Amino acid sequence: MSVNTLQHVETFKYFGVVFTSDESPDKGIDTQMSKTNTVLHELYCYVVTKRELSQNTKLLVFKSVFVSILICGHES
Repeated sequence: MSVNTLQHVETFKYFGVVFTSDESPDKGIDTQMSKTNTVLHELYCYVVTKRELSQNTKLLVFKSVFVSILICGHES
């Protein structure tokens, strides 16, 4: 019978959500906002500025991509 030793860590990520040892949600929220800002920038560069796409198409892309990333892991 072997004994497994667990390592104590300050933070760990599980399915994209950051958990901290002090149970503070701030780090997870900061991480999620950083990801969301990156996606928003990319959407702006490659979707919003394109005249070939209708406003409805841009809105659908925004809702499906941006909002999904923003709320990922926070569906409670």
